[in-house]
Amino acid sequence: MNKKIELLSPVGNFESLKCAVYNGANAVYLGLNNFNARNNIDNFSFDNLSQAVNYAHLYNVKVYLTLNTLAGDDEFSEILEYVKKALSCKVDAFIIQDIGLAYFLRQNFPFIELHASTQMGINNLEGIENIKDLNFSRVVLARETPLTEIKRIKDGSNVEIEYFIQGALCVSFSGNCYLCSLLANASGNRGKCKQFCRLPYLLEYKNIKEKGYFLSTKDFCMIPYLKQLADSGVGSFKIEGRARRAGYVAVATGVYRKVIDRDFHYDDNDILSLKFVYNRGGFIGGYFGNEKIIYPKAQNHIGEEIGEIENIKKGKNFNEITIKSCKKLKKGDLLKIFNHEKEIGIISVVDIKQQSENRFVLTSTSFFPKNSKVCLIVNSALEESYINKIRQIPISVRLILKENQNAQVYIKMHDNEIFYQSDIVVPKARTSPITEQDCITQFSKLGENFYLQSLTAECENVFLTKAQLNALRRESHAKLEEKILQNYENKENIAKKSQFLPKNIEIFDNLHNQSEIIEFDDFSKVSLEKNKIYIYKPYNYDESIINLYQSYSEYNIFLSLPIMADKTEIEIIKNIIKNCSKWGVVANNYYALSLTSKDKTIIGSNMNVYNSYAVKYYANKGYKNIILSIENHLYIKNCGANIYCYKKYYPQYMYFRHCPFKEHLASNCKNCKYDDNLTYKLNDKQFAIKRIKVLSCQFILKSKKMKEGFVQKNSGLIEEV
Repeated sequence: MNKKIELLSPVGNFESLKCAVYNGANAVYLGLNNFNARNNIDNFSFDNLSQAVNYAHLYNVKVYLTLNTLAGDDEFSEILEYVKKALSCKVDAFIIQDIGLAYFLRQNFPFIELHASTQMGINNLEGIENIKDLNFSRVVLARETPLTEIKRIKDGSNVEIEYFIQGALCVSFSGNCYLCSLLANASGNRGKCKQFCRLPYLLEYKNIKEKGYFLSTKDFCMIPYLKQLADSGVGSFKIEGRARRAGYVAVATGVYRKVIDRDFHYDDNDILSLKFVYNRGGFIGGYFGNEKIIYPKAQNHIGEEIGEIENIKKGKNFNEITIKSCKKLKKGDLLKIFNHEKEIGIISVVDIKQQSENRFVLTSTSFFPKNSKVCLIVNSALEESYINKIRQIPISVRLILKENQNAQVYIKMHDNEIFYQSDIVVPKARTSPITEQDCITQFSKLGENFYLQSLTAECENVFLTKAQLNALRRESHAKLEEKILQNYENKENIAKKSQFLPKNIEIFDNLHNQSEIIEFDDFSKVSLEKNKIYIYKPYNYDESIINLYQSYSEYNIFLSLPIMADKTEIEIIKNIIKNCSKWGVVANNYYALSLTSKDKTIIGSNMNVYNSYAVKYYANKGYKNIILSIENHLYIKNCGANIYCYKKYYPQYMYFRHCPFKEHLASNCKNCKYDDNLTYKLNDKQFAIKRIKVLSCQFILKSKKMKEGFVQKNSGLIEEV
């Protein structure tokens, strides 16, 4: 097993946990019934969390608990108890999105391990440097982070790096998708995403009108890039999919375990196995391969094409379907049927006959056209081979059974060794003494966790019943499990992690001077006044901004910065800020917190300030102007800072790294077709596509209509023009 790389698997229930552990995961991540970004699945509860953690720890598998949602002020008391209970269950780390929650946990639990969730959107070294006061031991980088930035982060910091390598790819920059939240009050940042990105949209561009899944990404598979990721400094490979079935967890974990242990060598069968358990429109290499990432024809699992319907014969109750297939089908398989690239049905393989090497006849109540494409979406033989895998821990046993003495057991497992002396006093045999083989027979019944590698017994002319031997086995192995769990962590570390500094939930001061902010993207749209605050949101970050500054340097203007930037782009932004020295900036990602002085920095709405603890965190660091998250519908305190809410604005629903013009309109960088004419429609909602460009491009899915925002009574107001 490659010990340099952690393989981190998703588990949504106990069945998935076992599949992950048995197939070679080094760690798992899971959620409880609240405060996690997958609230729509089974999840775990405090009734079985301790059992799950102990089970994983027996196999030296770590458990990370997701607390990766934004938290309201009224939830911190509950979260406090949540974390205390989770620590008593000995979870290894907490995955956090909310900066206010991270600040709160650091105050109350100074020694626990915190991981910065991918929803924090960290995508460069500067972002990590600006949150290092919170002592995150690990950062889960945004999927949009390029290899050059990963290496720069590794070289410039001592933080562990975690990166997604398999599963669903969010079309929007993580943490900055507000589509479901603003359209249906179902925030992904609150664990309630309704996946509106997977719905069909109408694309309109000049004389083009097409319907398709234009926001639905393909699944990603990073197997071809694993070595590059490892060489760049990634220490944990993370599989996405807590909402997916146990078969997916088993196969994905097992395949990646093999590839990692083969020093990243792989073959076509490895990728084919992953396609069978889940893929949308084929795999992509994340954002590394310069591939099209959208699959507009379907939005769910399409499996792998294996053949076509050769003939169909109608029957009274069931139809007889003949399938020509390159793969042998068996009972338990699941097939998806496509006609002209459109999904038209699913067949569960129950009654099947093999007619020839590549022809199979099965029955179904459904009727499909001849020549329809057949895809295998559940490969039952493949999944069973991984689901049924058992991972047992070898132990060695030495029994000392001497006449008129207490029975003694020595058990050794790797570095763990226990001695157990039973209350059973061993009698002399009256007729048939027990043998070493009798002891082996009873001690071999170890359940699913252990197997008996060897046993020696000193048992000359003595006798114990089978029941007594079984009791001896059960009691000694209970002691072994206890010892393993005790030794899982150094006792000193356990004490530190459990250390709790009792504090009351804070009551925050309410200090504020109300004022107004005007937000605009074009100087021609606004008449500037000296006594007002303005936010300028350009679409191009180039010399044109510096040229504008010459005419507007005396106005109170803050330059809104993009959420994604690599090292070269940050240098360009720094140069603009240097040449626009009287202007401030609006930080929409953590990298932007240190590009100018704190008194000239506004915390932007994309930083998702959702509670008073987040406000206090920034205020304590010297940031006195904060725009609340557009998802914030709760009254929070100011904590000495000026807070602002949107009164009127054009909602920005999503932020893309891919180019919709390349994806759907045959554009390319040499012959760019970008203009303002591309529109997506969902029922009566119309969305414009806007481009932001530094060196590379990023895009915004933006409303065409003005929206009235939630306004706090004690906040300043922002109006967009």
